[in-house]
Amino acid sequence: MQDPKMIEETAASMAAVVGSSYVQGGIKRTVLQKTNFPEGHTVNFNFIEVPNGTSASPHVHPGLEITYVLEGEFDLVTNGKPNQRFRPGMSYMVEDKAVHFARVLGDKPIKLLCVFIQEQTKPVAIVVGNAEERTLA
Repeated sequence: MQDPKMIEETAASMAAVVGSSYVQGGIKRTVLQKTNFPEGHTVNFNFIEVPNGTSASPHVHPGLEITYVLEGEFDLVTNGKPNQRFRPGMSYMVEDKAVHFARVLGDKPIKLLCVFIQEQTKPVAIVVGNAEERTLA
């Protein structure tokens, strides 16, 4: 049986419109732009925030994620790959359906600009597990 909170967060992501914000898997997503293009797909341009001292929940995107780091430092943890460290000014892409999450380092939250290109009938993200338990030092 699926977690009711995950179901609610996924529904919020599907209903999100330009200018709206929602939290999914510990990630605050603000929709800056959204359009249906190319046919059968949606392009979402989001401002992402994850609080310092936390990790986002493991999740997947039914499509491509392209990200630019504005603030903060974090490790991108992707199943089957070595962790990658990112700082402001860096960028990365996450492949379709790759299970991944951000582990925020230091005393600043991370702030990202993300473009998601996904199937039109799918949410931007699907949470597939619980966030790591973290304690602030």
